[in-house]
Amino acid sequence: MGRKIKLFLAFSALLLTTMCKWYDAGGLVTSTNGLSCQNYTNYGSFEEAAECSYICPDGTLKQPVISGKFSASSPLYSASKADLDARFCAGIPQPTPTELPTSTSPTPTPSPTAQASPTVAISPTPPPPLLTGQVTSCDRSMNLINFRMVDSAPDLTDKALTILISEEASTCAVNPNNTSLLTCRTLAPLTFPMTVVVQVDGAVVNDFTADGLGCPTNN
Repeated sequence: MGRKIKLFLAFSALLLTTMCKWYDAGGLVTSTNGLSCQNYTNYGSFEEAAECSYICPDGTLKQPVISGKFSASSPLYSASKADLDARFCAGIPQPTPTELPTSTSPTPTPSPTAQASPTVAISPTPPPPLLTGQVTSCDRSMNLINFRMVDSAPDLTDKALTILISEEASTCAVNPNNTSLLTCRTLAPLTFPMTVVVQVDGAVVNDFTADGLGCPTNN
């Protein structure tokens, strides 16, 4: 009878220990170092503990049980992975890092850039002048003025001739009585000094200031 009582009490103690483990409703507590634990209370022994899991560097799963509740204030929560490896993975060979093969390919040498030969700008030949800049005579009453043309003056046939006298367009033509002169009529009275700009087919061939020495004031 005494032996049966002892067996019953031992069985009851084992059953009580197994059945009185209550897990926290908060679920798993996981740290950034990879340690994850489920807290529980054993009412058979009135102890608090945690069932944990941790993966070692070689991929081995460890399931240690630690005493006390696992929380953010626990030392293992803030422990480094090296500390956890030393504690839970002792005796497990660490994986050897694989070194990348050294490339033996020759470094490409950049091809020299061909230097372009500088292009020499060719200045266009300026058109020959039409007038010498000399005033030979004038008629102030009719606003007429004669300019001396250069020797071997260019042929003005079918040419667009534009002459600005004191910045005003004037009517000009080769003097029929003296083809070495260009006679112009101005809209405004003749005043000196006057600026004279001559264009032939849009190209400026003369740009000067006449002093009026050939145009006396008593004329």
